[in-house]
Amino acid sequence: MAVPEHIAQWAMSRAPDVEGLLAHVFKGTGLLQGGFSDYVMALAIACAFPIMRFVMDRNVYGPLAHRVLGVPAGDPKKTDVAVTREQLDTVEKFKESAYKCGVQICFTIVLLLVGLDKPWFYDTKLYWAECSWPCNVHISYGERFVYCLVLGFYVQAVPMLFLWETKRRDRLEVFAHHVATIVLIAYSYYLNLTRVGVMVLVCHESNDIFLEAAKMARYAKHETLTTAIFVIFMLSWFTTRVFMFPYFVIRSTLFESLERARALGVQDSIQPHHTILNGFLIFLYCLHVYWSYLILRIAVKQLTTGGADDIREERPATPKKARVASVGSMPTPD
Repeated sequence: MAVPEHIAQWAMSRAPDVEGLLAHVFKGTGLLQGGFSDYVMALAIACAFPIMRFVMDRNVYGPLAHRVLGVPAGDPKKTDVAVTREQLDTVEKFKESAYKCGVQICFTIVLLLVGLDKPWFYDTKLYWAECSWPCNVHISYGERFVYCLVLGFYVQAVPMLFLWETKRRDRLEVFAHHVATIVLIAYSYYLNLTRVGVMVLVCHESNDIFLEAAKMARYAKHETLTTAIFVIFMLSWFTTRVFMFPYFVIRSTLFESLERARALGVQDSIQPHHTILNGFLIFLYCLHVYWSYLILRIAVKQLTTGGADDIREERPATPKKARVASVGSMPTPD
């Protein structure tokens, strides 16, 4: 599925020279050269994320949360204003969403900088155009950097899901999502299919910005802003994850890859990789369908009752007559 050529050329002409910058930074270091060193770099990045989050929580997200939510900072026992357990929990949730929003903004910017100047970013058939089996196309510095960055994030996200994140009812589904994502990233890198991997990430990372922003607005009790951002999130979710991901990416990995293999006469040699890769992609899409159901439940409840229960977080039941905040803690797909 190709984008009009004049649009692709316009975007490519205005994309910055990320490859040149990364080549200059990593020249002679032995990093981003492929193979074992890239996995080591990904593990180093995984170790850096919790440290970065701790520092940002103390110096940025924490003060921001206390200021926006109007909750006094410091030891609750030493403040003149009473601070409830619920307020402290909300501060932690706000910090968590602010952290994830910032990470997803960075990921989206890096993905666009890496992809916008590539012809395959606009035409799915070019994922396979230079590919033989095993696929031996050149992997750019930008693609390697994105892979190390995102792989590192999801590797550390697995233990953080149980050690740091807010407890939610779909924790096992999120865990399965993280594991599938790690396998897909590592496996597509092993197969040299980084073009497909970058496009999978493009379809996944950007809409989480609106999800976490809507959560922050909800914690701050800005109902109009919450609803507006949640609508944008829904539109981006169903556009990228429910439509673009299967129509552009999975369709290409299922059918266009086979067309290329048949043209080269190697259709038998791409198995079992073709089946395994598409199996994980389809599993990931099934998780998206499940979360889409949760998102629609929130939207329907918002329209019919003006409120949305927190359908994922583990908490005591809300009394029947108690009114709850609209647009509760929305499903976190990543």
